[in-house]
Amino acid sequence: MFFGSQKLFAKSFWRILRSPASISENEESSASSDIALGSRASKYSKLLALMDADAADEQQNPGLSHQELTRDFSNAPIFTAAVDKLVHSALSPGEQTSELVPQYGLIGSRVDLGGTTASREDGLVIGNVNVPWSAFICGSQGAGKSHTLCCLLENALVTNNDAGALPHPLAGMVMHYDSYSNHNTTQVCEAAYLCSSCIPVTVLVSPSNIWAMKRLYSNLPGLAPGGSQPKVVPLYLDEHQLDVSRILKLMAVDPAADRTPLYMEVVMNIVREMAMEGSPFTYTKFRKRLADTPWVRGQETPLNLRLQLLDSFITPSPMTKSTRPASSPGNIWAFEPGSLTIVDLSDPFISSDEACTLFSICLSIFLEKRHRCGRIVALDEAHKFLAQSGEARVLTNELVSVIRQQRHTGTRVVIATQEPTLSPELIALANATFVHRFLSPSWYEVLKKHLAGADKQDPGSQNSLFRTIVGLRTGQALLFCPTAQMDIANGSPGSGGARWARSLNDGYINIRIRKRLTTDGGKSIMATDALANPAPKPVTDDVPMYLVEPAVKGGRKGRGREKKSKNSKESAASTSYGADESVSHDGEASGGEEVDEALQKTVAGKGSPTFQDVINEGKRHALCIFHSDSSWKSLSSRSKQERNEFFKAIGDRLDLKYETISSNGELKSRLIMSVDQYLKQLRKVHKAE
Repeated sequence: MFFGSQKLFAKSFWRILRSPASISENEESSASSDIALGSRASKYSKLLALMDADAADEQQNPGLSHQELTRDFSNAPIFTAAVDKLVHSALSPGEQTSELVPQYGLIGSRVDLGGTTASREDGLVIGNVNVPWSAFICGSQGAGKSHTLCCLLENALVTNNDAGALPHPLAGMVMHYDSYSNHNTTQVCEAAYLCSSCIPVTVLVSPSNIWAMKRLYSNLPGLAPGGSQPKVVPLYLDEHQLDVSRILKLMAVDPAADRTPLYMEVVMNIVREMAMEGSPFTYTKFRKRLADTPWVRGQETPLNLRLQLLDSFITPSPMTKSTRPASSPGNIWAFEPGSLTIVDLSDPFISSDEACTLFSICLSIFLEKRHRCGRIVALDEAHKFLAQSGEARVLTNELVSVIRQQRHTGTRVVIATQEPTLSPELIALANATFVHRFLSPSWYEVLKKHLAGADKQDPGSQNSLFRTIVGLRTGQALLFCPTAQMDIANGSPGSGGARWARSLNDGYINIRIRKRLTTDGGKSIMATDALANPAPKPVTDDVPMYLVEPAVKGGRKGRGREKKSKNSKESAASTSYGADESVSHDGEASGGEEVDEALQKTVAGKGSPTFQDVINEGKRHALCIFHSDSSWKSLSSRSKQERNEFFKAIGDRLDLKYETISSNGELKSRLIMSVDQYLKQLRKVHKAE
């Protein structure tokens, strides 16, 4: 009782102390304190200029979220048409005509409309092509991975399309490798069908497999007869593109390895010395240093084995020691806006590790001049080469680096694979993940570890995410993209009841991928299809060759021939893709004959092809025939009908009138003589090989 009275007395005493007079004195003291601090606080006022005024206004008035709404929408990789309408309706009348996303493309439509998205139009899922973002696509075979990949490529490359707006197209590169590669079972890259929309598609292939790849890409089923076709050319690296790191990559040298052979230590010392000299590093100098180095017995053989891959992908030159396909006269590394370059290294002689090494070099070249236009890099069927060891790990690390810096490099990365277990790090870094149907629980466990929202449901429950994935139809996918703006919400705490766009965050949506703009080359081939559409007949492979005459050994005749070609170790004959064939090698014409002034006469008046043009085209045509039928010995030994067909084929290529060549006696005799000499040289090289 005593303690209770004492407590009551203390409360009464405190109320007396907290009288109005006392409170006012405290407020005056606080005000005077603010005045006293004002002089010190004023020096920070200039720092306010570094702060966003809009952000300050939003802090004072949480309902004012106009700037934040438009900013988030402009940077969102994926959004719906409903969110686009909401954001543009919030703009002032003067701003409503502006496009916050000037480049976009339709990806698909929502299967499960949520929030306030009621109409089919509101459920359209649209990709933002204006900002760099990366995507990971996974699923079982036939679930629609490559279809989704090609739709994303169409959005980035096809101008004036019906699926969106693309005033500034990107440049694209697709990496493709088929480990089951032979002439009958090799699968082409499905992205090659983008050529049906008149997109320039160039396919870079291994020089040793160009004939098989040219047959495959020249017979793409489904393309309109006479329409655009992919251009297949050999992948060659120019000497100026071979810096130290690329040469070491092609030689399978790892500078960080614990153990390296002694001869590779010598190679590293040579490279290091050349770098310290300060002069430009060239492959010619490097090979000369190697040739001048005294090697211990048994070292040159393994060294030459390491150099084989490097030499096989160098542009043919007077240093080239064996016959091979000629390089393309155009710049295969131009990467123009709206063009697609497919690097298809399907080849029985190239392992997946070697393919990854070449992919890595092509990727670095592709990103060199990225300031000209945006870039998009795609990996098709990545599970066939993107393993977790060897050179594949190096390529994975480079892709990870590109994705991390995508905003600074303006590069988009899209990866399509059947097995997400091969590259979980890429899943974690991708802005968006498209999950098509698959049946493997182990794949699901990987996704749960790396996708936001994938582990929200118990795998054993009736409505589990895994059951949803297994039940997806072909062409459907679950989209995981935390920053995607999908739904509209009514009101939020402090928003004054305003409608706002809600990001996907740790959720996902079910979407149906749209139809292709270009020809769909990924359809399954049924038994009835094989009967109705038999395999196309192989076309004659017009592959220009760079010919190298083998060195003649010993004998008086050999010394006489060496005297004829004393200016060069090899007498090379080169044919090119539509270019002038009189490529000089140390003062000799490519066909081994001097260019006669009489050959500069025109065939049919001013502006028409010259005699030399006709002869060059004749050699090219003879090479194609010889490659398919090595029994061809000479043009003069063929029948008159065969010779006339030969002349007609040349005339058609040069747009000459019918019988222009066969009716010109001088031209005809010169052509027959030159082709016979050329075929003789081809037989000699063919016999030596």
